[in-house]
Amino acid sequence: MNHSLLLSARFLKKIIVVCSALLVFVLPMNAGQTGKISGKVIDEKTGEPLVGVSLMIQGTKMGAASDFQGDYYINNIAPGTYALVVRSVGYQNTVIKNVIVKIDLTTQIDIKLSSTEVIGQEVVIQAQRPLVQKDLTSSSVTVSSDEIKVMPVENINQIINLQAGVVGGHFRGGRTGEVAYLIDGMPINNPANGYAGFTPENSSIREMEVISGTFNAEYGQAMSGIVNIVTQDGNSEFAGSFSTYMGDHYTSHTDTYLNLDKFDITRSKNFQASLSGPTGIDDRLTFFITGRYINDQGFLYGKRIFNISDNILAVKDIFGTQIRVDPGTVLTNPNFVTDDSGNLYEMIKTGDGAYVPMNPYRKYSLNGKLTYAISEFKFTYGYFWEDNFSKNYDHSYRLAPDGIMSHYSRNTINSFQISHVPSQSTFQTLKFSVNNFRGHGYVFEDPNDPRYVNPSQGSPITNYTFRSGGMNSGRYEANNQSIIGQWSLTSQVSKEHKIGIGVEGRMHQIFNHGTGITTYDIDSAGITLTTLRYPQLGSAGNQMYDKRPREASAYVQDKMEYGSMIINAGVRVDYFNPFSKYLRDLTNPPQEATTDSVRSLYPLQWATAKVQVSPRLGVSFPITDQGIIHFSYGHFFQIPTFENLYNNSDYLVQSGSTLSAQTGNPNLDAQRTTTYELGLQQSLFENIGVDFTVYYRDIRNLLGMEIINTTQGIKYGRFINRDYGSIRGLIFSLDRRFADYFSLRGDYTYQIAEGDASDPLSVFYNNQSNPPVETNKQLVPLNWDQRSTLNLNLTVGEMGNWTVGLIFQYGNGFPYTEDTRASLIRFENGALKPSTHNLDLRAEKNFQFEGVNLSIFMLVYNVLDTKNENNVDAWSGRANIDLTTSQNAQKIVGVNTIAEYQNNPGSFSNPRQVRFGVNLGF
Repeated sequence: MNHSLLLSARFLKKIIVVCSALLVFVLPMNAGQTGKISGKVIDEKTGEPLVGVSLMIQGTKMGAASDFQGDYYINNIAPGTYALVVRSVGYQNTVIKNVIVKIDLTTQIDIKLSSTEVIGQEVVIQAQRPLVQKDLTSSSVTVSSDEIKVMPVENINQIINLQAGVVGGHFRGGRTGEVAYLIDGMPINNPANGYAGFTPENSSIREMEVISGTFNAEYGQAMSGIVNIVTQDGNSEFAGSFSTYMGDHYTSHTDTYLNLDKFDITRSKNFQASLSGPTGIDDRLTFFITGRYINDQGFLYGKRIFNISDNILAVKDIFGTQIRVDPGTVLTNPNFVTDDSGNLYEMIKTGDGAYVPMNPYRKYSLNGKLTYAISEFKFTYGYFWEDNFSKNYDHSYRLAPDGIMSHYSRNTINSFQISHVPSQSTFQTLKFSVNNFRGHGYVFEDPNDPRYVNPSQGSPITNYTFRSGGMNSGRYEANNQSIIGQWSLTSQVSKEHKIGIGVEGRMHQIFNHGTGITTYDIDSAGITLTTLRYPQLGSAGNQMYDKRPREASAYVQDKMEYGSMIINAGVRVDYFNPFSKYLRDLTNPPQEATTDSVRSLYPLQWATAKVQVSPRLGVSFPITDQGIIHFSYGHFFQIPTFENLYNNSDYLVQSGSTLSAQTGNPNLDAQRTTTYELGLQQSLFENIGVDFTVYYRDIRNLLGMEIINTTQGIKYGRFINRDYGSIRGLIFSLDRRFADYFSLRGDYTYQIAEGDASDPLSVFYNNQSNPPVETNKQLVPLNWDQRSTLNLNLTVGEMGNWTVGLIFQYGNGFPYTEDTRASLIRFENGALKPSTHNLDLRAEKNFQFEGVNLSIFMLVYNVLDTKNENNVDAWSGRANIDLTTSQNAQKIVGVNTIAEYQNNPGSFSNPRQVRFGVNLGF
């Protein structure tokens, strides 16, 4: 495949390496929570620097005085919008409003003071958000709380997926689970699966930073990106809000979506309240708290034709032989059906025909913070709690919807921080957090509930037919805890150098237990002996592990500011010990339930500790007074998720003719990515700026799988570091800041994401076929390789009065492997699904009543009711159409026609959803 020279991996790599060689070598900081204001104060008439000028941030005790060169800086400022008060004897008092401070960045405010003889005269200046961030050395976007309020979004995932280079949770072509999530500088990833273990509410967010390029040495255990969230502190005065909305899906596609033909505003309910202010115990002790309840029935419904206890039974004659009729026979009794071969079955159905939600979601959450500031110390305690319930749609259960599994999770984070500012130039922070992530899933809470039935009950009698009863017989429990400690120190040792150092330690406990009913116990006479039976603990159907891995890291960095040139240089060291053993002889695994006596027959050895060193570099320098070029380079490492290290940690491989067993591998190495980036920021007009970025990512040691042949002639899969990938792309962004009643942010991404495998289990699946599918020996498009992506975010209105926010997204089709039945040649991911597009809207009107703000709003997701095809058939390339459907659509198979089964609503995106709400604030 030919690509343009600009996107050639070799070309990008050479350009950025050459640029890097012209400067220094390495990049920077402990998860950023604060920013900096700096600048120069001069006399407006003479241009001479002014010494001793007082600069204070209004409403705080933070400030500075200008030095002999007129320079000043104020460090350790929480992100937000401030007013800077400037005072000097013989000069007009000046207030600079709308000064925006962002995480990890410097806001440059240069000041010209005018002398005056009029006592008390004050000058007020409105600062503007800069279109070019001159100390930004890699791709990063910050989203403030004010911006979030006017966007048609309800959670951080929606905000993240609006950023350039992010497609469905994949940052710049990486796999999911390669992103580090932080709240107030502390990691919140669930260590078992790598995903965010907690979702803070939008109302608790002060600012959110999304880094999709290279990132500073303060950040570890991430290869693709960083999501850094700083939460709200309490105010010195009371403030609060209450918000609620209700709504439902409103679609014209009722032929696909069951039970959406009538609008029911009670199907989606949300209630949220926030309060902040002084505690009344001490004016320096403030609090912030927000709580939310959301209950959404979803858009995927089933119809209860069958209950769990129902079944479909073979009809037999007096000799015990199943009765067979001519496949063309018309059956007058609706309770009798046949399979493709004409075998006769009787349906036992007792369902009431009610519609049942099959992808509902319910959440309770509480986010809170206590802040106590005294002298040069600041103490903060944060508490985050959420309780979730959900179900995942399973199309085969559409007529027996009560049989799908329910998923529950309860996550809590307790964090404590001490910040110490011994001088204007230095501050240090000590942080601790305890993160608990608990989850379990089942159909019935009691594992011995008498309503459980035989796992095979209600199974489809042929292809293209729904289940006629039964249930998901599995259940799981996960309990993961992380205890994390951090210390960092940052010091502006000179005007040019801001040095940061930090250390971190993490202790984890990873517990997982998965099992399921296998069958009833029946004696030789066919008499049921017990109601239920679970496999023996340690056997293939009843696995449990409890592990306690450890991590440690340290970093050092230097942010160098030489006039308009910025150099971020640093290095990070990471240590990991899995504290687990692996099978010494991989060709001789146990084949029976692993009791202690069995384990002693299979020697194990300890996995080794791993150490990685990550040098990083970022540089920006001006090309005009309104434009800069930046480039960056870095090495990024990430330990594979713990569930892949410890899966089947007893290494049990049962005998059998099919490849079915998988084992983890605690001796896995860290996955690694080397990233190069080159970018340009340029202000074009007073309110319009553009950004152009090219990047290349070389990914190695990705998680994959090997197939091992045992001495007993059995095959099994084992995780190893084997996969690799190559990502390259370009991003063009336009930023039109708010003026004349509107703002616009837009970006276009062209990206090529290739690798040898999209799924770590690809080799395992390939070897399950007969003959096995040959593993890729060359790069192919990854499943999420969306070549062209467009995001537009438009806000129109009069702030504080009325606003309308619109978000439009377009993406060309994702790749899939075409089923070329007329040819023996198949190209993996060689065909494209249809392109997708979506439009969301939020409209709001505000009313003021004596200090109370009342707003009414409307949210509309998928305004155009677009039916985006997320899953397609390998033969037709379209959702819900395959070769069998096109030829035999009305043929009855079991309990339905083929067309009814193929009409899968889960293959499409969410239909239009409309919500109406009200918000009250004071």
